[in-house]
Amino acid sequence: MKTKKLYTAAAAAILSLGAASCSDFLEVDPSTQVSEVEFYKTEEDMLKGLYAVINEVQTRLPEVMSYSSLLSDESETGGGLGEGMWKEWVDQFQYTPTNAFGKWGYGSWWNEWDFGLFNGVVAANLLIDKLDASSLPAEISDPMRAEARFYRALFYYYLWMGYEEIPLQEHYLTADQMYSVHQGTRQEVYEFMLSDLAPEIIKNLPARQSTVQGRVCQEAAKLLRAKIILFHRDAAAYQSALDDLKSMIGGYMTLNTDFRLLWLKEGEWCPESIFEVCYAGNNSGESFALCHSLSGRGISDPRSADQGGLYDGYGQNTVPSTVVRRWDAADTRLEGSIITYEDEARKVDALVAAGELPAGSKFIWSTEQEKYEGFGHYKYHARKESTSASNPGSNHYNSWRLFRYADVLLLAAELDCRIKNAGTADAQTWLDMIRDRAFQDKNHRVEIKGKSLTAALDILFEERGLEFFDEMQRWFDIMRFDKGVELLGDKGFTEKHRYFPIDQTEIDRSNGGLRQSPSWR
Repeated sequence: MKTKKLYTAAAAAILSLGAASCSDFLEVDPSTQVSEVEFYKTEEDMLKGLYAVINEVQTRLPEVMSYSSLLSDESETGGGLGEGMWKEWVDQFQYTPTNAFGKWGYGSWWNEWDFGLFNGVVAANLLIDKLDASSLPAEISDPMRAEARFYRALFYYYLWMGYEEIPLQEHYLTADQMYSVHQGTRQEVYEFMLSDLAPEIIKNLPARQSTVQGRVCQEAAKLLRAKIILFHRDAAAYQSALDDLKSMIGGYMTLNTDFRLLWLKEGEWCPESIFEVCYAGNNSGESFALCHSLSGRGISDPRSADQGGLYDGYGQNTVPSTVVRRWDAADTRLEGSIITYEDEARKVDALVAAGELPAGSKFIWSTEQEKYEGFGHYKYHARKESTSASNPGSNHYNSWRLFRYADVLLLAAELDCRIKNAGTADAQTWLDMIRDRAFQDKNHRVEIKGKSLTAALDILFEERGLEFFDEMQRWFDIMRFDKGVELLGDKGFTEKHRYFPIDQTEIDRSNGGLRQSPSWR
């Protein structure tokens, strides 16, 4: 199989079987679809089912990124002037069980039963159940089952970090079963996720260097497992998680030499990349819409794709100056994380002066953006190099770097410190690798070896904020390091807001099948 951007009409052909709304579950044999009874017979059928699961990753997780960024201290509401008021209830922790996501109707970004991330769980469960019942040879079914179980664990990971108690769907459910499933405790969901990422499951996945782009490798599953263990603070499992991460260090994967190039097309699936979500573009309906959402408003850029030309977007999740000031001026991650639009205008002027653009060419952008301070998102800005000829303004096909090697190094450093209750020599080595790449020298290292555990963790927390800005990590790191009140108290955060309430509308629909989370009862 060639690399391809895997998500095409093939996914749509089966999507309604595994990712439908409640009413769709009742149609066993819709007139325009292949019956589920007749489907899932061949390897090709199963592969289409897998594409349906991947489609859910593409469409559901970007919402988690956008809202979790608002919850953290990474961004403000953004959008056009006046638009930000619609998201202040998230940014200012003003939500309750009766005015959270459910107020937008039946279907919300995180707290959903058969939409949102649970839609992904349903699609994964359908495929897993069909694989379990199939007569396909193990060399075909085992790797596909392992990949589907990775995705199920991934969906549950974000649900579990967002909600205190969530329905535990271990198998595919029909419409009449949706509200009768057991609501799992923290421990039960944790154990369920780890069962999906058990060593005997992970071994069926390919190694990173032999993985088709857009698909899951062993290293991605091991990294997700380590993240889950750390979030649950399961000290008894720290050593096994560290062993998994150490097995990846010094092998195929390396840090990309230039942090800034990681986010361009040439940086996709480089040896730092562990798992990326790909988008097909080409007006296929598989576009990375998050780029359009995050990009600055009213941009007109005369530069070509080769010259770094940008497209405009909605200006969501405005970058505040308080974030920009976190980086040292010598840290290359600043330029690789933040766009300063005045700098882009100067770059265009320089190209005009050099005769590489026509005289009079100007970079134009709008300041009519909620809480705008002149900054934008570098990592996932709409770029001319990653858009299709069809509908180029909003048809982006750059991939989403979900897991990368830098996370292996920093999580390994954290685990080593937690196990040994102090800053360690190994942690120092791994932290040095991150900072040496960031500053392109060895003169900006931060001493962690010999520090107390508290001091060491504070250093690693700050480093993660610099390394993983805009990578859907900050909110969850703030919760994991217990920094909520310290960093977000002025916004209204209290420990009650560590998890979302379950929408009262969901509880009402469940007819007693759901109970409110303990913190919100």
